[in-house]
Amino acid sequence: MSDLRTVPTLVRWTATEIATVRERATACGFTTARYVRECALGAVPKAARHADTQALLRELARSGNNLNQLAYEAHVRDLFPAEEKIESVLAHHVALIQQLADEIRA
Repeated sequence: MSDLRTVPTLVRWTATEIATVRERATACGFTTARYVRECALGAVPKAARHADTQALLRELARSGNNLNQLAYEAHVRDLFPAEEKIESVLAHHVALIQQLADEIRA
């Protein structure tokens, strides 16, 4: 049986401090209370990835898998697959990496 959180505490913040705490909690996908509790107990919460970034990473993984399959096919058959097929997949992969880099910088 887990312990229930029954002991309330009072913490006084300046307007700037609480705004910063709330902003960081939101970035991590936490409530303010959870963020403060986890930080106080020694955790170092990390900002959650944006949903668009998650979708982009999945697409990047899919594209990387396609490249891996082409490399495997070339190795097994001891021949190089159609160059345009590889160029197409590689161009898509590079475009996804560029899009991800742009989102990280934003």
